[in-house]
Amino acid sequence: MTNPNNDFDPVSLEIMWSRMLNVAEEMWSTVLRTAVSTIIASANDFGCEVLDAEGRSIAHAYRSMPVFNMTMPNVTKEILKKYPVETMHPDDVYMTNDPWMCAGHLPDIAIVSPVFYQGRFVGFVGNIANTSDIGGTLDLKRVTDSYEEGLFFPLCKLYDKGEPNELAFDMYRWNVRGPEMVLTDIEAQVAANQVGARRINDFLDEYGLEDLAALSAAIRGRSEAAMRRAIEELPDGVYENHVYTDGMGDPLKIQARIEIRGDEMLVDYTGSSPQIDRGGLNCTMIYSRGHTYYPLACLLTPDVPVNEGCFEAIKVTAPEGTIINCTFPVSVGSRTNTGWYIHGCIFGALAKAVPDRIQAGNGLMSSIRTYGVEDDGRLFNAHLFCGGGRGATSRDDGMGLNMFPSSASNVPVEVFEVSSPALIEAKELIPDSAGAGKYRGSPGQRVVVGKLPSHSAPLNVYIHPNRLTFAPQGAFGGGTGAKTEVIINGDRVSDDPRSMTSGAVALETDDDRLVLEFPSGAGVGDPSERPSELLQTDVRNGLVSEDGKRDDYGVG
Repeated sequence: MTNPNNDFDPVSLEIMWSRMLNVAEEMWSTVLRTAVSTIIASANDFGCEVLDAEGRSIAHAYRSMPVFNMTMPNVTKEILKKYPVETMHPDDVYMTNDPWMCAGHLPDIAIVSPVFYQGRFVGFVGNIANTSDIGGTLDLKRVTDSYEEGLFFPLCKLYDKGEPNELAFDMYRWNVRGPEMVLTDIEAQVAANQVGARRINDFLDEYGLEDLAALSAAIRGRSEAAMRRAIEELPDGVYENHVYTDGMGDPLKIQARIEIRGDEMLVDYTGSSPQIDRGGLNCTMIYSRGHTYYPLACLLTPDVPVNEGCFEAIKVTAPEGTIINCTFPVSVGSRTNTGWYIHGCIFGALAKAVPDRIQAGNGLMSSIRTYGVEDDGRLFNAHLFCGGGRGATSRDDGMGLNMFPSSASNVPVEVFEVSSPALIEAKELIPDSAGAGKYRGSPGQRVVVGKLPSHSAPLNVYIHPNRLTFAPQGAFGGGTGAKTEVIINGDRVSDDPRSMTSGAVALETDDDRLVLEFPSGAGVGDPSERPSELLQTDVRNGLVSEDGKRDDYGVG
């Protein structure tokens, strides 16, 4: 266990801890304000972090992608192995998108910079962002291995003593769609690190510290102690659960076994489905570990800002060759369609231990991408992230349409339409879709996509839906949420998920329409126990119809 004893009094520690969080937050704001792609600047699919000289995380931005926060320390530790401290320089910048080292698929690019103070190496600042394109195929349902998914950058220097690695930049220029957009976003990531390094130097000056070592030990030690206390409050024993994902039409199983012994926890995924050779649905171990840590932090230490100390008491294992711990070179591009189900497996397993804290099934995020060439020759490449309904808790209704277990944002329709020749005819909540319960889930949403009449060519739309087969499950008597529906020109193709062998839809005429109905959240508790005033409010707001009130809640 990390030693939490140090010379920091509680008040000073809280202030300095907040300063580290603010450093990461300013880095995050820098990326947000300087990136240009919809997936980063609007969907916020990135995260920023401050780490100590051993590569251990100290603080991350509040709005950072949770799984990026959990995987960044692995990248910095690998940097220390490949590039010893004595070889580092203040203006070096490291880069990788290795899915088995970084965040689980090739579009997630880690940009990391060493921080020097008065000539001494004191830590790292880094960020991971989902680039708008990494080459490879656009239809991720068709891929059979990682080689088809795009550029794979092993850990390397993007800048060496401030000089750009022109080979790396040329690889981007000649291998990705829309290289100007991709490279602008990467420079936004680099700029964020420069801001972070300056702020850490200012902080060390202000507090008269030589480095971050003692502060890191204090922060991690307090966090570890908090997590150990939280685990120790749970009954010792073994808790098991399994969930199924859509797979490629044939379900894939995630099996979890959680063992609690005193102040330690072991999470094992033995029994999960073998890795598959198509569709990019496999998760690397580092990615699965991140999606295990995050729901546990939500359940057990929700008031503690996450850092590496939070997880010293938790061990995560999975057999190699499974969808939870896949081996190179299997495809991983759509790993969210597996990894995002892990939190539900964790919540379900621990429902008996912490029934007052768990959350019913979530609708999860789905996304749409358009790519092509405008009539005037300009390239377009835009992403529309669409949140599913959030599951209810034992205390409240589901909380809106969000991206849990990520922290990404719904992309505004206006931004998406400006960025591509798509026309969003409707984006609306679906009445009676929410899982009923004493506390209901959040409703799903319907998105209707067409192409602008002024665009002469067909519009290719690439869809990445979740929950085509398995609806979000209710808890303690709550109702299930709704599944995803995909309707192309009136044909409900999602009725047979096995037939959806492609994720590409071509809108060829002005009358073609793609309708996507995204899942809702599930409910918690017996629907008959829902307070009448809340039910009436739902009816008044159009979330529940009179028929739904009768059929789902038994109220005439």
